[in-house]
Order: sequence, then structure tokens, then C-alpha cells
Amino acid sequence: MKKLLLILAAIAAIAALGGFAYVLMFMEEDPDTLLVGGSSDPGSLPDAQLNLPREVETQADVLDALDYETKQNQDTVGWITIPGTRVNNSVLQAHDNIAYLRTNERKEASVYGCYFADAECNIGGREVLSPNVVIYGHSDLQDNPDGPRFSQLFKFTDPEFAGNTPVIQFSTMEGFMDWQVFAVFYTDTSFDYIAADPEGGVDALAAEAKKKSLYDYGVAVGPDDHILTLSTCSVRDGDDGTHRLVVMAKLLPEGVEPPETVNIKVQTPAE
Repeated sequence: MKKLLLILAAIAAIAALGGFAYVLMFMEEDPDTLLVGGSSDPGSLPDAQLNLPREVETQADVLDALDYETKQNQDTVGWITIPGTRVNNSVLQAHDNIAYLRTNERKEASVYGCYFADAECNIGGREVLSPNVVIYGHSDLQDNPDGPRFSQLFKFTDPEFAGNTPVIQFSTMEGFMDWQVFAVFYTDTSFDYIAADPEGGVDALAAEAKKKSLYDYGVAVGPDDHILTLSTCSVRDGDDGTHRLVVMAKLLPEGVEPPETVNIKVQTPAE
């Protein structure tokens, strides 16, 4: 009898330990539910951007993030970071520009979609990039710089922010890349700024963008440069769906130290 009681006690102890381990296992957070910024509540940020279970801050973090995101979604082509904003997220690309219009990084329905590259753009290492790398993202249609996704681009309409944020990072698995901002402008869709290989070259496109820009950055763009174009909807000049805010930047050569601040001149944009 005593032996039986000892056996039963041992079984109970093992069961208790197993149950405790089971509880511990399910107390761990699923990394797929975590957000950049460390919150595990997708509703805690207006844009609820799904990503790594930690913030992406260094070049090594970017490579880790891209490796992770590519495993979650093979349409992942890059990572974009704009200092001083909540834009710190993966960039997707599909066979057309509709697939990710209202779909997030996990291919789930989302009114704010995700950041996605134009389907016509070549994305990869520096040697294969399209002359004009175009990335789209939604705004909240209030031109609110504190809103979700590319609403954050409206921070550039503040001259102080623009002067203190001269560089954007858009990187791929093939390399970390800094891009220096040279134009911030409002336009409508009659201006063809989204061609991956612009007619007349990127220098001609950049010259036109500079005329429309809110600021003179004093940044030269030549015919052999690559430029990054970030585009979102704006309602400043009407809500018919044709108006945009655009930020353009040129790719800095490898090894060039990016500026931390720049002196910009506020100018009257050309129509």
C-alpha cells in the first residue's frame, strides 16, 4: 500500500511539473503578433504594423528583419526607415500595384495596406536598382503627420523636421543604402513621377521635382544617379483622389558618411 502511495505521489508530481511547463510555454508571446516599438497589441498604434518582436535600429537589425520578414512573406523586397517617424518597416512588391493596396505584410485585409514598391521597379543590389525606385504607402486622408503609414511623410512639410531629417534608409538583402532627400512636393497624377525608368532620365525628373519642391536642398542629381520616390495621397488641394505628397531622395555612394542635418531654403514651388 505504502509503495502504491509513493508511485501515485510521483505521478502527481510529474503531472504538476508538466502542467507548469505547459503554462510557461503558452505564456510566451508569439513573435508574429508583435510590433516594431515593442507593443504586443496591434491596436496600440494607428497603423498596427506587423514586424519583428524588437525595434530595428542598426544595419545588423535590418538584415535580421529582412531575413525574418522574407520567411513570413516572400514578396518582401526591402526595409524602409525614416528617422524621427514611425516608418520602420518592410517593403513588399507584387506583380501589380493592386495586390498590396489593401493588404498588409501578412497578406491580411487592411485599410492601410503596407509599404509596397511599384511593380515595374527592379529591387536588389545597387547594380540592379531601377533608376527611380518608387514606394507607395497610404495616408489617413487628413494630411496628418501623426497618422498611420505614409501619413508620416507630412512631417517633411515642417522645415525644421526636413532640415533635421536629410537621409532615408531603404535597404535590401543585398545591401544597406542611405538616400539623401532633395525634394518634397505636392503634385497630382498628371505629373509622371512614378516611371521606373523616366523618359529623359532621372536628372530631368529630379530637376522638375526640385522646381515643385517646398525647399531648395542644394543636392545635385545626375543622369547616372538612382533616386527613391515615396508617394502618398494628400487632400491639401482637393479630395478627388488625384493629389499626392512626394518625397524624393538620391542614393548616396557606398562609404559616404550621410549628413545628420542640412541647411534648406524654403522656396515658392512651381505649379
